[in-house]
Amino acid sequence: MNLVVLSVDSAAYETAPPSLNHSSNNVSNRLIPLTALASATFLLHGYHPYSQDGAIYVAGLERTIDPSLFQPDALFVDGHSRLSLFSHLLAWISIHAHLPFKILLLLTYCVSIFAFLFASHLLAMRLFRSEYARWSGTLLAAVCLTMPAAATSLLVADPYLTARSLSTPLTLLAIVACLDRSWTRMAICTLLACALHPLMGIYLIGFLLTLMLLNERRTRAALGLCGAAFLLCGLIAWITRHDPVSPYYREAALSRTYYFLSRWQWDEILGLIAPLLLMAIAAVRSGLRTNTGKLCLACVFTGATSCLASLCFVHPDHPDLLMRLQVLRSFHTIYVLGLVMLGGFIGLHILRRRVLPGIAVLIIAIAGMAYGDHQSYPVSSHIEWPWERPTSPEEQAFLWVRAHTPPQALFASDSTATHSSDDEPGFRAMAERSTLNDSKDEGVSSLFPALAAVWGPYRDAQRGLNQLTDAQRTERLRPYGVTWLLLSPQATTAFSCPYRNSAVAVCQINTTAATLAKK
Repeated sequence: MNLVVLSVDSAAYETAPPSLNHSSNNVSNRLIPLTALASATFLLHGYHPYSQDGAIYVAGLERTIDPSLFQPDALFVDGHSRLSLFSHLLAWISIHAHLPFKILLLLTYCVSIFAFLFASHLLAMRLFRSEYARWSGTLLAAVCLTMPAAATSLLVADPYLTARSLSTPLTLLAIVACLDRSWTRMAICTLLACALHPLMGIYLIGFLLTLMLLNERRTRAALGLCGAAFLLCGLIAWITRHDPVSPYYREAALSRTYYFLSRWQWDEILGLIAPLLLMAIAAVRSGLRTNTGKLCLACVFTGATSCLASLCFVHPDHPDLLMRLQVLRSFHTIYVLGLVMLGGFIGLHILRRRVLPGIAVLIIAIAGMAYGDHQSYPVSSHIEWPWERPTSPEEQAFLWVRAHTPPQALFASDSTATHSSDDEPGFRAMAERSTLNDSKDEGVSSLFPALAAVWGPYRDAQRGLNQLTDAQRTERLRPYGVTWLLLSPQATTAFSCPYRNSAVAVCQINTTAATLAKK
């Protein structure tokens, strides 16, 4: 990035909250363009409600609405939902508003996009005096909505609904309130963010405390706070250094390389260093008395603290509580803030002076993000509308399962054939049936050590199911009460398979057939 972008007159930046009574700052006048931008953002990035972590939250929401679901595998479904108000809030809305479940997911996701852009624009209004900069910052945040935050396995915003879809706008609103010195509003937004996503709420509180001290020009105190946070991480690592680590939990934890900074590639580490360097330069160039300067310095302090804590105290040889806290998640907020500020710089120095180069930058960004979105979801429809039949053969099979199998059915599938790609739908969420092996269970087990003792034997029992005989399948799965199988269409079986397509064969376990095959 050309660092000349950051060399600007500090008069271009806000040093205090803008007067919202002024006509140019009237928020109500901005709602229509923000709504249009949110609609365009939704169309650009798509919608995949049953993908990745979205499937975890959807299954938790389904179980909150109907507790009879997922009885055999409730531990995996309840892992996230019991720690957050997210599922309970949406379940309450679904029940009392009588909204169809899929429509509720779609509407809430659309609201989350609008809330994110609204909060981004409010932040841009606190950072820049120029309307070009304000709208350019909001526009870049919209275009880069699904951009990864370094190699943390987090996107700025996911193309599906999770608790972070709602906590991220609240995070931005809390930061805006902090810049405004509106402590009551900041506290309310922070409490709501913590209630929806406690882990992200922890890092929001740390960031706000740092920003508050910088707001009061207490730079040494802010450094002391970051030093105390670093020592606290060391204390947590020291206290938990002798905690027992089971082989299954170690395996689950080590499967997630993003937990351990020591296992990142050099280009992934660059995704941590580059934003901090650019923000340090921006803080100096814009002036430490401006809102932009204070915000950049807060990002540098919290980001550097996270990097040092992860490097010093989070190691693959002993996965512990600090690993599960994922200290590098603080970079999610840094990336979101960085997009708004970078977009503002582009508006100040390109769009305001040369429109065509600015449009070219925008087109390149849109094309790059559109290509990345398509590469992540090559099989599924770009927007998975609730009323349309899915194009993915796996999703078609899962919908058949939901419509034609008993609610108490328990499924198993070959654990070696399951790949956690973005385009792989979650079985539980789509089929509303229990399974020994959903695509995200390994990741859930890495966060909850007690679940690893359940996940490991389940995974072992399903290893190589596609290559086994029916008798071997029955013998392995009988202790777990499995009644149905998801096999490869090429798998050999005498079981009845009432549904089969290019991706999945749905087969019912028949003990008589297995006995005959054994003979």
